[in-house]
Amino acid sequence: MSRPSPPWPSAAVEFLHYAVAALAVAAATIAGLAAHSFLQIDPYVSLFLCAILFATWIGGAVPGLLAVGLSIVTFDYLFIPPEHSFVMGLPDALRVLFFGITALFVVWVSVAQGRTAKSLRRARDDLRKTVGELEKLNKSLQVENVERLRAEQIIRQAERELQTTIDTIPAIAARYRHDGQIEFANQTWRTYTGLSQQDLRGHRWGVAIHPDDLPLVEAAWRDHLPAGDPFQIEQRMRRADGEYRWHLVSRVPLRNEIGEVIRWYGVAHDIEDQKRAERALRRSEAYLAEAQRLSKMGSFGWKIGSGEIFWSKETHRIMGFDETVKPTIGLILKRVHPDDRKLVQQQLDRAVRGERDYDYEYRLLMPDGTIKHIHVRAHHQVDDGGEEELVGALMDVTAARRAQDALQTAQAELAHATRVTTLGQMSASLVHEINQPLAAIVSNAEASSRWMSRPVPDIEEALAAAGRIIKVAHRASEVIRGVRRYSKKADPEMIQLDINEIAEEAIALVRHEALRHGVALRLDLASTLLPVRGDRIQLQQVIVNLVVNGTQAMASVDDRDRVLTVRTGQQQSDRVLLAVQDVGIGIEPENAQRLFEAFYTTKPDGLGIGLSICKSIVEAHGGRLSASGNAGPGMTFQFTIPVYNEGG
Repeated sequence: MSRPSPPWPSAAVEFLHYAVAALAVAAATIAGLAAHSFLQIDPYVSLFLCAILFATWIGGAVPGLLAVGLSIVTFDYLFIPPEHSFVMGLPDALRVLFFGITALFVVWVSVAQGRTAKSLRRARDDLRKTVGELEKLNKSLQVENVERLRAEQIIRQAERELQTTIDTIPAIAARYRHDGQIEFANQTWRTYTGLSQQDLRGHRWGVAIHPDDLPLVEAAWRDHLPAGDPFQIEQRMRRADGEYRWHLVSRVPLRNEIGEVIRWYGVAHDIEDQKRAERALRRSEAYLAEAQRLSKMGSFGWKIGSGEIFWSKETHRIMGFDETVKPTIGLILKRVHPDDRKLVQQQLDRAVRGERDYDYEYRLLMPDGTIKHIHVRAHHQVDDGGEEELVGALMDVTAARRAQDALQTAQAELAHATRVTTLGQMSASLVHEINQPLAAIVSNAEASSRWMSRPVPDIEEALAAAGRIIKVAHRASEVIRGVRRYSKKADPEMIQLDINEIAEEAIALVRHEALRHGVALRLDLASTLLPVRGDRIQLQQVIVNLVVNGTQAMASVDDRDRVLTVRTGQQQSDRVLLAVQDVGIGIEPENAQRLFEAFYTTKPDGLGIGLSICKSIVEAHGGRLSASGNAGPGMTFQFTIPVYNEGG
């Protein structure tokens, strides 16, 4: 049997247990007295045993013993004769003793049963607790099992994804044992080489390696295996189509917890295209360096923001600095000729302002006193990083300048010789131009003498004759002065000129020559022309040469008037045109492009240098000389030159 466990304090519970024991005995006493009085029966023993059993069941052994004691006392005092006395005979004493033993036995049995029930309750509670714990453990195991299965599934999925990743990455990947023997290669490797996983067996260093590179690969493995150091190597691998291509191979070790190498992993990247590009770049750089050396042209770059300057090898040589010298703006200006430093500084300032294109020349004053002429062409741009830079090239044109100076000197000599030759060809006309005023001078002098020899001298007529003498003398003087200027050997002098005035002076020199050939000269000079910049003598030489050629081109013309027209006009706003048009025999179209070639001529006795010299003179003036056939008979030669500009 089990007793309830009241929720009161232990002292109150003990007191309650004792009270229950006393009340149980009292109740048994009252019930026995009632049964004796009303029913004439004596159930004392049974009632007291029930009270003892109840008290023991409620309170345990001590309240049960209290109930036993109270029951014996009550039983002796009330129910054993003599009543209301504790005196008893031997039979009654034995009876009381037997009752006491029975009562104690009931207490013992009840206590034992209580303990058994308590043990059973504890066992039941323990069993329930154990079952609960087993259920929790079972649930935990089920959860763990689900989690384990899920983890295994995740691991398998991760392994599949990892394998897929390894097989699909665009790089050759392989795994090696600790001794360097290959044991796995990804799908990229197998596809690239055309080999299978089975083909890897038995190969210590790998397969598909170029035979010439195998010793190098073996040496690299042997050098790095003992220490387990990662390493890189370039080697050639055979592709599935049989082509060997360069690869950059990187290998790293995998170590265990004590630092021992247990695996090696390697990846290879195809660098064949990079190798070819590098070889092409080296060849290009070599070609460029050689081309720059041969052409005496170097390249440079200037990062305007940072001030950093890059020179090619040839630029260092041109500037006269060792390749170890770092170029700077100060270094450049120090090497520039003092007279040109202002020009170079202006160009540098233009670059800082962001102006786009540059094309100029300056001189270098070298440490040994020699002078170099440098031609610079550059372009302003913005690089990918947004930084402004000037990129360009510079050329040593010293030899070209010397050759150009020599050519100009030779051309000047040749032009002078040509002018003298032209004067020789026009000697008869020039003599006529001079003889006419001389004859007029003689005639007027004789007339003046006659006027003065009269009995009454006619002073007015004599003065008039003297005036005519002065006039024709001036005319003769102008002819001689023009011949002297034309034949003068002097350096070109670029000044402001009137092209109409130059044309009239040139026509004056060849007018009689044209008349001698039956050619009529017609001037069609535009008014209000802008002045031009040029050398008077050289421009006169061009016009004289074109007029003489046009006159000679009409020498065989008999079926039409021989007319030579000299015309000027404004072309656009910055150029002036002069054209010489004849009505001669012309020239075949296929020979038109050769007219200005040196030593090409259509005349039996010509040298073929006149038009070539004219072309050089016009181009030196910044102009252009051309020839074209007329709509009718003859040719038109014309040139254009820039107008005069105050700024140069």
